[in-house]
Amino acid sequence: MASLYKIEMYLIDHNNKYSSLENIVEDIRNTTDLGVDCFNAEQVNISWHDDIDINFFNCPVDNFRKYFK
Repeated sequence: MASLYKIEMYLIDHNNKYSSLENIVEDIRNTTDLGVDCFNAEQVNISWHDDIDINFFNCPVDNFRKYFK
């Protein structure tokens, strides 16, 4: 028996460790015991600074969504 989860996540690569979304998905697949399939994935580039509205815990999800138009 397996569990299936639908998760919407926003990941911030502060240090530009990853060159693409595919690299992130590959790391997740290789470092967990979960089966991961990603659909409708998107990637955007943003200008990062310490006071950006998504650099705070518990910020509203709309703060993230506005970067994906």
